[in-house]
Formats: sequence, C-alpha cells, structure tokens
Amino acid sequence: MNIDFYNPVKILSGKNCFRDFRDYAKFGKKAVIVCGKNSARLCGALSDAENGLREAGIGYTVFDRVEPNPFVSTCREGGREARRFGADFVIGIGGGSPLDAAKAVAAFAANPDFEPEDIYTKARVPALPFLAVNTTAGTGSEVTPYSIMTVPSIENKKSFAGDDLYAKLAFLDPSYTLSLPVGQTYSTAVDALCHAVEGYFMKKANPVSDALAEKCIPMICGGMRGVLAGDLGYENRERLLYASTLAGMVISRTGTGFVHSTGYMLTYYHGLSHGHANAYFLADFVEFMSRENPERAKKIFGLCGVKGSEELWELLGACPAMPLSSVITPEEASAYAARTITVKNVGNAVSVITEPELLDILRRRCI
Repeated sequence: MNIDFYNPVKILSGKNCFRDFRDYAKFGKKAVIVCGKNSARLCGALSDAENGLREAGIGYTVFDRVEPNPFVSTCREGGREARRFGADFVIGIGGGSPLDAAKAVAAFAANPDFEPEDIYTKARVPALPFLAVNTTAGTGSEVTPYSIMTVPSIENKKSFAGDDLYAKLAFLDPSYTLSLPVGQTYSTAVDALCHAVEGYFMKKANPVSDALAEKCIPMICGGMRGVLAGDLGYENRERLLYASTLAGMVISRTGTGFVHSTGYMLTYYHGLSHGHANAYFLADFVEFMSRENPERAKKIFGLCGVKGSEELWELLGACPAMPLSSVITPEEASAYAARTITVKNVGNAVSVITEPELLDILRRRCI
C-alpha cells in the first residue's frame, strides 16, 4: 500500500472568485483566452476575464474556435496564434473541450515548430502557464495533467500528458454553470461519476484517491437526483461542480478504464456527448469489476444509492434529455470492441476485460 499523490493545482472557489481576481501579473504581461464560440460568453465568464485582464493591465487576445471534442489541428492553430501574439500564459474557459484545448494551445505555443501529431511523439519544452475557469461540472480537466484531442488519422481521441499541463490556478464559480441546460448538466455529472467510479478500480488507486472517490460519488449522485427532480439551483450546481473537481483529482492519480475508451467510439462516430457516451458502460463496468472485487463494487453501489448494476443503469438513463437508446449496429459493435480492447486504458484496471466480454456489453446496451 502507498499514499503517493501529487496535484499542484491551486483552487479558488465560490461566487465571483474569478470575476474578482486581478493577480495576473505573476504569470506575465500577455494572455490568450481559449474558449468555444458561445458558452463562455453566455455564462459571463469571458466578459469577466476580459474585464479582469484590462483592469490588471494585461494584454490579451481571444481564441474562440474550439469545437466540441477539439481537433489536434485546431489546438495547434491556437498555439501558433498565441505564439504570434507573444502570450505569456493561457486562460481556458469552458468545459472539458476548451480546457483540454487550452492545455494543448499552451504546449503548442511553447513548441511552435510542431506539426499537430508531433505533440504525441516528440520531446517538448514545457507548456505556457495555464489557468482554468470551469463552466460545466464534469470534466475534471482543471485538476488533471491530461489533454485529450480528436485525431482524424486514427478516427479517435488521443491524450498527451505532463506535469506542465496542470493548471496553475483553477477557478470554481458555480454561477457559470447556471445557464447549462438539463441534458448537458446531467451528461457532465455522469462524466464526473465515471471518473470517480473508474478510478476506484484502477491499479494506481490508493487510500488517497479512494477517499476522494468515496467523498464525491454520493455528492454527484445526489446532484443527479436533484436534477431529475427539477433542482437546477445554485446549491445543487455547487455540489456538482465541487464533486466533479474531486473526481478529477481521482483520475489525476489513477487514469480511467474501458468506460472512457469505449465511450470515445460513440462520441467520434455517433456524435454523443462524452458523458452520454460513457453512461452506456458504467453500470456494466462495476458489474464486471465485482467478479474479482465484490466488496469494492458493493461499496460503489452503496455510495451511488443503488442495490446493483441494473439500478445504476436506470439512474444513468433516467434523464429524458439523455436517453440510453439503441445507437449502433451489430457490425459496429464488433468493430468497436476490437478497437477498444487495444487501448492502454483498458489495461489500467485491476480486472482486465476481454474483447468477447466487451462485445457482449456493447450488444446488450447499445444495439
């Protein structure tokens, strides 16, 4: 047993924690703000960033071309724009896509000669400092060293990692999540739940990551049930946002398993949001892990407030805006099982699933 743990992110939380921040000068004189087209504006975070930077005397530019599940080429483009502007640091505003993109932009800005896929293969100098501003409650990216991008040449997502990708500061203001619609709120909560639950069954799990998971899982499931009951108020948003960050700390230590790897197939080929895609596989993930880890699985079901995998499946699919309906063909199920089983995440778990076992889950849940 060990209690090894490393997470250097300074977290600032609460209403107006980002709007009132002005201490930017320690990171440099120029910043690039990385975000999507709409969400950062709609929730008010972008205007808060611009006002704060102006008042602090920091020059800035906005790169707002981040698409959902961002392409590695988009992030390289953002890195080059940041380099041309002379940015000293990067502010990412959004959910998982903009935050992961911001990390990549920071890395590409520090390595301007890289072609897009060089980020995965070449030695690099450290990324520019990165500040994270969450506008969803699910990603955990604000406290992880991972950046996940879409790579068309492999028809899948792919991550790169490094301690330099940890945020210097993470701002958690639940107010920015108030504008999220029900479906996105539920989907991102499911993603956070997957982080905590998958992490609990990874080989790198230890008492520290377990404690974080055991704390945040009831918070997330309670928040999800609140959403189902129509509670989209500040306190429930706060619960989900803070729990999501705790779940991100879990996977900063452990990584994820076959839920995420298989979910990428549904996202890439069928356009499902990340949390929605993962929801198809989480209940069976715990059921599979229960074969060799029955006590830990029983603990997880209890933390989720369910008796077993079928009740967990029902909770995951309970939001009408995020139905777990048929999405793939038998041929696609076979192809996705064959591809997923080769991904390194699958081997991270304490019990490693086989291709026939994964194919059975795909057939039962997704066809």
